[in-house]
Amino acid sequence: MLIVAKELIYAVKALFTTTRYRLILLGIVLIAAMISVSELAVAKLFTHIIHFQKSTDNTKLIIFIVGFFLFFGITKAGHFLQRVYKVRFFDNAFKASNAEVPTVKENWRWSLAFELTNILSTCTQLGVIILFFAYLSWKFAVINILVVLAIFQVYGKLFSNQLDAQRGFVIARKNKEHVTNAVRIGTRIKSGEIGILISGIAMLVLLGVLIYLSYIGGINTSNIIVLFFGLKMQNSYFSNISTALMRFARARTNSE
Repeated sequence: MLIVAKELIYAVKALFTTTRYRLILLGIVLIAAMISVSELAVAKLFTHIIHFQKSTDNTKLIIFIVGFFLFFGITKAGHFLQRVYKVRFFDNAFKASNAEVPTVKENWRWSLAFELTNILSTCTQLGVIILFFAYLSWKFAVINILVVLAIFQVYGKLFSNQLDAQRGFVIARKNKEHVTNAVRIGTRIKSGEIGILISGIAMLVLLGVLIYLSYIGGINTSNIIVLFFGLKMQNSYFSNISTALMRFARARTNSE
């Protein structure tokens, strides 16, 4: 897990050499966190509408429905604007950098930047999910944190192995040794899919915990539904992180 943090910090320093662009990067990451909060707010609002629609007067119900669609629209617009703006941001940041990058490595620098922001944004969203779980149920949140730490430990090992593998491919290319596409691409995909499988198993464990807490009355029905949606989001984030880390390893070694 520490090697992941070390490589991410290195990439931030290498790609964004000025304080201004590092702060903008932080802003982009925080926007991703806000989007994550909006998605959870949408889920919470939706469950409230469904659960209390018969006991809520028409005026409040209309307000809730309008708020639901408003939050939903803001979330989708935020996703769109964040992804579109990143291209211009990278271009300006690279132009402001004094580092001279060979043309052959320019594409890899762009790939590294995309994967870096993707991982940082997704990790931030994951952090928001964890905090939101704590707000809904501290018992479930504690178990979830332990599972999350275990997953990241596995991801760190997979990432470290992938760095070694990708550096081996770079050395082989420089020595004009032939490595088949099946090996080069397959190694990266296999590691990413192992990470996805691990997070999937972890989600099943957490779902079991959620069902148990629901059975003993530890969490109310409305929060159970939101936690279920949150778990699906968390699993999706882990899947994204797993594959992005392997692409990051490839871009990192090829941009050295």
